[in-house]
Amino acid sequence: MRWLDAIYALAAAHVESARRRWQDLGRPATVHDAIDEILAGTGDDVDPAAAAAARSALTQDPRWRRLTEALAVPPREAELLALVTACELSPTLTRVLGYLDDTTAPAAPTPANAALLWGWPPGYQPGPASALARWRLAGPAGPWQRTTAWTVDGGIAAFLAGDAGWVGFDAAVAAPDVQDLDCLHPDLLARMLARLTRLGVRDCEVELVGPAGSGRRTLLAQLALAAGREPVLLRGGDRIRAVRAARLLGALPVLTDDDAAEGDADPIADPIAGLGAGLAFVARTRHAPAAPAGIRRLSWTLPATTRVQRLRLWAAGTSEPAPQALADWDLSPADVTAAVAVAAAGSEAADAAIRQRLRTGAIRSMTALELPYDWDDLVVGEPVAGQLRRLRNQVLLAREVLEGWEFGRLSPATRGITALFAGPSGTGKTMAAQVLARSLGVDLFRVDLAEVVDKYIGETEKRLEDVFGECERSHVMVFFDEADALFGQRTQVRDAHDRYANIEIDYLLQRLDTFRGVAVLATNRKSDLDPAFLRRLRVIVDFAAPAPRERLRIWRRALPERTSSGESLTDALDHEWLAAHLELTGAEIAAVALNAAFEARAAGERIGPGHVLDAARRELAKRGGVLRLEIPPAVAVAR
Repeated sequence: MRWLDAIYALAAAHVESARRRWQDLGRPATVHDAIDEILAGTGDDVDPAAAAAARSALTQDPRWRRLTEALAVPPREAELLALVTACELSPTLTRVLGYLDDTTAPAAPTPANAALLWGWPPGYQPGPASALARWRLAGPAGPWQRTTAWTVDGGIAAFLAGDAGWVGFDAAVAAPDVQDLDCLHPDLLARMLARLTRLGVRDCEVELVGPAGSGRRTLLAQLALAAGREPVLLRGGDRIRAVRAARLLGALPVLTDDDAAEGDADPIADPIAGLGAGLAFVARTRHAPAAPAGIRRLSWTLPATTRVQRLRLWAAGTSEPAPQALADWDLSPADVTAAVAVAAAGSEAADAAIRQRLRTGAIRSMTALELPYDWDDLVVGEPVAGQLRRLRNQVLLAREVLEGWEFGRLSPATRGITALFAGPSGTGKTMAAQVLARSLGVDLFRVDLAEVVDKYIGETEKRLEDVFGECERSHVMVFFDEADALFGQRTQVRDAHDRYANIEIDYLLQRLDTFRGVAVLATNRKSDLDPAFLRRLRVIVDFAAPAPRERLRIWRRALPERTSSGESLTDALDHEWLAAHLELTGAEIAAVALNAAFEARAAGERIGPGHVLDAARRELAKRGGVLRLEIPPAVAVAR
């Protein structure tokens, strides 16, 4: 490195000058001579030719030229940086500085010995407002004094030394491979380019707002290429070093503020506003505050991808069949890309990749329900089955009807579907929700009331908002069991408790209007619900206790004659007699069958009428009922 050799030559000139002065005395120099020289001010003269040669070496070096021009570093600050960097790259140079300070110990580079080396005027030193400090190129290890030692940033030292990996010191930088990518928003790109061209490409910040993974950085990179600039994507916490790296690369920085904390000051404006003119593209999750003085900001919001755009992304990456979620769910380009990456493993793998991305974390205040049942397992009357089928069709055909047929104009605010399952306990409300979720291909989560309801004012609403928001992001069905506890009727305000209870219900009414998912409310006390909720429900399904015909189907499914492996399971059971004489709900029949099975197994017998009737008596006793029936005579004779 010629510039480093020039620094050594400049230091050598100073050493030679000092030696010549002492040699001219014609006798050994003493401490008195050194003091006299200091007081006379004759020992700080710099060799003009050596200083000029060193300055010329800096201006001729392409990396030094890039640094001083891109970061607007003044000549004297560049000279101090050169000395500090030379001592970093060649630590033995500090011994020379110690020699010039008339000490045997190495001396760290300081503004004082830089002034001696370069011949600066008295009192000059870079301060906190210097380019060295603003760009974090180098800085003092203590207070801002001429005698404080300075150190150079590792990335800058590596850059000036010609190390190809210098960028890794400053930020994670990637050149976006967008040359061959199809632009998802060509109209928006054209509008952005037109406005940017009219405004000019200096002293400007281009802001694109959208959720993470929505393709903001890709579109900004495409805008940079359209404007004739090479973009680089900058990641990492230190944004000043990231912008610095982009300037040194001669590229246009594309930054993201996804890691900015809520309420923080604008994290992007600082390195732009305080570091001189320049153009920067910023991807944000929300609009930033007003731009600082002197900075012009152009802002756009990235629209959500459409079904056609998602299918185009999929087709560009793979020829495998697209999963149904690709068409039905509001997915980001990042979600589609993650699914494309595993498409060769099958549609189930692609679907799992999408769900994993949407499930950003644990869904608090909710419990996942298993989905073991299918339509054949759900035994309900035809009116209930018809209502459930209509509910399923409304979910599956929502986009086609609301967007394709443009019926969304009739309910522009409500895009979600909310249903009420009402009826006595044990009539299949929870099972119906499980069957519906499985048929729709979504997960089912039940809201834990104990986790949601909070005694502190406003906390319940916050937790419910988390529930609704997570369900919308994750595309899961939310199930409110015992819904009357949350969706009860508003009351006349008599005290503060009534007032805040009504506020909670008002919040739920408003949130159901804007909910974009699928919610099922279940209750056995329909009359306790506020009438305003009933108006907002798309479907109301009234479950009833099963009739004898439904009970017969349930008994046969609960107590088959044989297991799946062919082992005999029951002994002389008359399912028709049980369905006709035992008025039980589906849940009660399941409990009777399970208890009878345990009794028979403990006795080493097959399940018989006696086991079933004994279990039925105990089940009825739970609700205060008494069973006076005995084993049917025909069955008793058969035994």
